Amino acid sequence: MSMQLGSKELNATINVTPLVDVMLVLMIIFMVITPMLQRGKAVMLPQVAMPEKQNDDGKDLVVSVEYVKRGATFDFNLYLGQGLVDEEGLRTRLADELRKDPGREIYLKGDQRLTYGAVRKVMQMCHESGFQQVKLATEEIKTKEGA
Repeated sequence: MSMQLGSKELNATINVTPLVDVMLVLMIIFMVITPMLQRGKAVMLPQVAMPEKQNDDGKDLVVSVEYVKRGATFDFNLYLGQGLVDEEGLRTRLADELRKDPGREIYLKGDQRLTYGAVRKVMQMCHESGFQQVKLATEEIKTKEGA
């Protein structure tokens, strides 16, 4: 006595639509979040062959010096983190941050198009605020592989 339920065959295909949907959502999330991971203002950093690698624990202060062209001359904007500050505001905020946590360090991101004197002026402001050491941020030179 055998039961036959007709000629219905087993459908063994995988529905990949939910997988593709999840992957697209994750890709969009990463595309939105990735630019936010950068600390400080985005500037063109000086490039070096072998930069010293440092771990970023997120506790250090980032001072960015952005190149701004004004007609035939240039100027610069100062940023503490992502916030625009003037010279006096930078000194005040750095001194406040040092009082809160004396172990904090400064990373200075100076645009490579600036003169040495402009970046040195900002370094001097950091020293006047009480920071003994200012670390300069650089970028590794990108080389073509196989060339």
